[in-house]
Amino acid sequence: MLIYFLMNLRTNTTTKRIRRRLSVAACLLLGACAGISPAPRYTGVASTGSGQEEAVGPELATRQHARLQGGDRRLMKVIDSYIGVPYLWGGTTRQGMDCSALTRAVLREAYGVELPRTSRQMYQLGKPMDRQALRAGDLVFFRIDDSGPGISHVGIYVGDGRFAHASSSRGAVIDPLGSSYFDKRYAGARRILLD
Repeated sequence: MLIYFLMNLRTNTTTKRIRRRLSVAACLLLGACAGISPAPRYTGVASTGSGQEEAVGPELATRQHARLQGGDRRLMKVIDSYIGVPYLWGGTTRQGMDCSALTRAVLREAYGVELPRTSRQMYQLGKPMDRQALRAGDLVFFRIDDSGPGISHVGIYVGDGRFAHASSSRGAVIDPLGSSYFDKRYAGARRILLD
């Protein structure tokens, strides 16, 4: 886009100066972006020796330390900022999100952990947890009948028997995990942020 703009400017002294400055700015911007590496992704797979995978271990330790330092307050502050965001199947922005997008956004913002896109993929990560041992930040999973077989819904446990999720009828909310609706559809929990 920038190159197209530069090439289509009419040529005069002022335009040449602008074109030269924009060219320099574009080169500096591209040079600065070249050194940016993507955030580590939580895959749950042991390192095979590549530099990217070896960097994930220490990075996750740093982010888990952030969880321990910020405790539940950090998580709740982020969740509170999403309460009321409308539900949109496949949506990934504050204009509308589905359950897995909300879970990804909250954990990314609170702890910098990058999760996969779908609830089924998330269910493969971390350490399985008993319901009685849940702590804030654990992921809770459900099988919703009208969504097809397998895992079809995910939320984030926030403590006191409650979890945050994107409800298809109410948007981002906090609900009791033990409600009759969710209790009979509960499929398990995973701890992503390990000690």
